[in-house]
Order: sequence, then structure tokens, then C-alpha cells
Amino acid sequence: MKLFIILLILSSILLEASQGTEPVEKKSSVPAYKVTEKLEIDGLLKEPVWLNGNGFNQFTQKDPVEGAPATEKTNVTIAYDDESIYFGVKLHDTSPDSIVARLARKDVGASSDMIYVYIDPYNDKRSGYYFGLNAAGTMYDGVLYNDSWNDDSWDGVWEGKANIDGEGWTAEFKIPFSQLRFNAEEKNIWGVNVKRIISRKNEFDYLVMVPKNESGFVSKFAELHGLEQLNQPGKFE
Repeated sequence: MKLFIILLILSSILLEASQGTEPVEKKSSVPAYKVTEKLEIDGLLKEPVWLNGNGFNQFTQKDPVEGAPATEKTNVTIAYDDESIYFGVKLHDTSPDSIVARLARKDVGASSDMIYVYIDPYNDKRSGYYFGLNAAGTMYDGVLYNDSWNDDSWDGVWEGKANIDGEGWTAEFKIPFSQLRFNAEEKNIWGVNVKRIISRKNEFDYLVMVPKNESGFVSKFAELHGLEQLNQPGKFE
């Protein structure tokens, strides 16, 4: 009888422990804000929409400590107007003089501090686009497919600028809707994710971090809400 009670207590403890270590639900929702003022793409984040404090900043490490909070704070705000979607990113750094900023040709990899934004405009959990900037302003882009694969041979027409300051660095993206494929509806929900690379720490931080023992990427994106009455213009460069 005593052995049964002991086993029952141990089972209860193990059950509680296993429940407490279950992965946190990865799906989350982030907002996009409609703007009417012109946003100058200079990497300085001086317009009111970037200063309203309504973005998101909860990032999780994939490397070097999987599942740990990011060691540096990253603030991301998403805005849009009738023609484009915008990302304004403030990448705080406690050692701004250690930011790695190496200028390279477009889509050419260089060890550097980086920020990538990923979007799934169809919200089909399988496909999408990515756009990146390093701290020197080098631009990267490509398409996502089959949930986990990417192709950097796609080149979109978009704007992006980066700027290093005394608090870290900032990045600003302007991605015209003409470069994206999506279903124009009264209210659109897109998939979105963001990745930051801190080069000197070999640190990779994500808005939605997919553990190394799990498959998929696009299917795990957060939901982007607030995109209303979008019009998809014709493809024109």
C-alpha cells in the first residue's frame, strides 16, 4: 500500500513537470498600422508611427542557447499605406562599437549583424518572401516555398536602409504591394516572422523560433493583423 502511494505521488510530480515543460504555443498575433503620412526610407525611424511604442519585442534565441530570451532587445513596428508595407526595426545593442557591419553586394553573404523579415501574404503556411538588411545596408531578398525552403534568385524592387547609432542600429524597409502576390480582401491576415543575427555572439533570435527538433518554418509564422482594404496593383517596374 505504501509503495502504491509513493508511486502515485511520483507519477503526479512527473505529470506536473511534463506539463510545465511543454512548448509554448508558437502562434501569436502582431499588428500592422495604417499610415497616411509619407515615410522617408533613411533608416532613422523618425516618423511618428515608429515612435508610438506599439510594436513587438519578444524574441527567442535559436542559437547559441535554444529557447532562451534574446540577449539584446529588438523592437519591430509594421505599417502600411495604399501602396506598400513597411517595417521599422530598432536593434538595441549594449556594445554598439562591436556591431559588425560589412558592406557586400546584394544577396552576397558576409559575416555581419543582420535583420530579416519574412512574410506569407497568402497565409497558406507554405510560401512567402523574405527581405533582409545588414548593419551596413546590404540588401537581401528571396522567396520561401515548401514551408522550409528558400530561393535567393528572386529579386524584388524595394527599399531598405540601415543606420548605426549610439544605442545600436536601426533598419527600415519599404516593400511595395506590387512585388507581392496575395488575395486582396477587406481584411487580410498574413503570416510574419522576424530574425535577428548578432554576429559577434553567433546569436540567432526569432519572433517565432522553431526548435531544432521540429520541422517547418512558414507554417509556424505569427499572424499579422490590421491589413485592411488592400489593393493589389499590377506588376510594374
